[in-house]
Amino acid sequence: MNFAEKNIILEGEIKSGKSYILNSVLKKLNIKYGGFLTYPYYLNERRLGFKLKDILTNEESVIAIHNIDGSLIIFPDVFDDLGVRSLENGYKNCDLIVMDELGFLEENSYKFKEKVIEILNSNKRCFVVIKNKKNTFLKIVSDYGKVFKVNNENKEELIQMILKEVNQWIFMKI
Repeated sequence: MNFAEKNIILEGEIKSGKSYILNSVLKKLNIKYGGFLTYPYYLNERRLGFKLKDILTNEESVIAIHNIDGSLIIFPDVFDDLGVRSLENGYKNCDLIVMDELGFLEENSYKFKEKVIEILNSNKRCFVVIKNKKNTFLKIVSDYGKVFKVNNENKEELIQMILKEVNQWIFMKI
């Protein structure tokens, strides 16, 4: 099985609907999935930073916080620990591995990036969300699957296309 047949990659700008598409598709699937989610966290409507969460265990940890000057302080060890464990949990226990989302925060998390490539290169199917701004790592990741470019106008259409693709997987027994 080649990568384009087994991995789905959503790529788009911030707020284009990548995670919306991912969540819409996951809600309609009747297969077990694991991996990780990243998301911003807030206090009194002020974004403080970002967290990473293991889908199966719900364990979460802060991966970056906003500095007083607006820059981000990133914690690469969280990716190398919780990020790697969430991918391993998904690989051992699920039919589908979710990676939402890959971007620039994991730039110095070498163990994590190695595990991402290992999983993408494995016999497991992956559903990956990546930022549109390409760094070397994201360029490599985008070579490991069928890339769907997301924008505000094509979200609903992409949900249907991806569901059709995933239903073919299920028909083929994942």
